[in-house]
Amino acid sequence: MSEIKGQLLGILLVIGIFGIVATALMGVFSNLTEKVSSEANSIPTKITLPAAAKPAQELLHY
Repeated sequence: MSEIKGQLLGILLVIGIFGIVATALMGVFSNLTEKVSSEANSIPTKITLPAAAKPAQELLHY
């Protein structure tokens, strides 16, 4: 009977530790996603091309 109790205690400990780790990781990842989202929103949406970049027609014209 004590073997079964020991196995049940082990299973409960594993489930408990898994829950604690999962909760901690969810908190970390939610904070990271908010940070990435705010950084991505701060990037300008219109990207300017450098002066050297020319349309394809100008490059193909000899």
